[in-house]
Amino acid sequence: MKNFFILFFAILFSFPAFAQRIKNIHEQDIQCINNNTDNLSAGLPSGRTTTFGDTISIPHVSGSDTITIYTIGTDSGYVTGTNYWNDKSFAERYDFYAYDSSIQVIGVFALFSGKVNPLSAQTVNFNVWNQTYPVPISGSLIYNGFPSTILASDTVSVTQLGIGATHDTLKEFLFATPTSFLSAPFYVGYSVNYTYNVSTGLTTNGDNFGLACSKNGERYPAANFTIDSNINPGIDTTVDTFINVQNATQGSDNTWYDNYTQNALLKTNLDIYPIAVIGYSTAGTSKITRNNLSFFGNYPNPATDYTNIRFSLSAGADVTVMIMDMSGHLLNTITQNKLTTGEHLINVNTSALPAGDYLYLIRTSAGDGIAGKMIKL
Repeated sequence: MKNFFILFFAILFSFPAFAQRIKNIHEQDIQCINNNTDNLSAGLPSGRTTTFGDTISIPHVSGSDTITIYTIGTDSGYVTGTNYWNDKSFAERYDFYAYDSSIQVIGVFALFSGKVNPLSAQTVNFNVWNQTYPVPISGSLIYNGFPSTILASDTVSVTQLGIGATHDTLKEFLFATPTSFLSAPFYVGYSVNYTYNVSTGLTTNGDNFGLACSKNGERYPAANFTIDSNINPGIDTTVDTFINVQNATQGSDNTWYDNYTQNALLKTNLDIYPIAVIGYSTAGTSKITRNNLSFFGNYPNPATDYTNIRFSLSAGADVTVMIMDMSGHLLNTITQNKLTTGEHLINVNTSALPAGDYLYLIRTSAGDGIAGKMIKL
């Protein structure tokens, strides 16, 4: 059974009806173009305009990298936003397995790109979903779970997404009611209802936008499958091959699809990050994991003169920490390049900060990111 994934590859590439979505998206329809003249950190106009006037660029997660443009077909819109097929939700998975945890998600950071009508009445919903039980396919092959019940949500006007005429900005969105305590994998993402006009390439409100993501192929780890006969002992006793869903798209049919195996082999990191508050377990092992990055929170918290942000990397990467107030205004940026595999601490001097609550966001050069909240006494 542990060789079943080899058979899966044969099925994946031999039978389009199985490997592709109902929309019949093909890998060759995805065009990834590096535009060396557009640099997000320089504040230059991102992307390019189609014949219908809709922007179809999705910038890379790091401001020092060039823009990557993703289109599906001809003027079909965004891979992670408004498009011809009326996709409605997009979500990124985060893993959390500490049984004695006290984690809560209080909001998200997100980076969007595109075109928004200043008078648009369009809104989006930022969501935290729990994960479904694994979804069987056939035999010993199974998906490791898709977004299910919404645990927290925030409705935001598209005019507040940070999409600008010359420079798109990362924005924070706090939930009115945070999630309850979590102790299992969850998804963060957004949902949008719209009607896409094929002739204009815009929605009814005159908008066309999408969530930014890393370049295709940059998602870590490389493995798309987990082979383990004891993943869920006593529950999935016949299952030994799990498809590792990292991010997913909900189609107009309300079905969730894995963006790698079912959606044109997209292997990216979405630019949406949970703002998590982690309470330490008795063993001090509570953490959230997204691909290459595991996040343990910061200590001491509350802080007086300093706090340490604790995280680990599964592969070497450059790391940037952004310190912000609760309104998302950037106060300080700390960059550490070429960090090695393993655990790291970044010391943050908080002595000059007024007493109050603050946010911080960790991002890696591979496209991973997680945010936290700290208190200054």
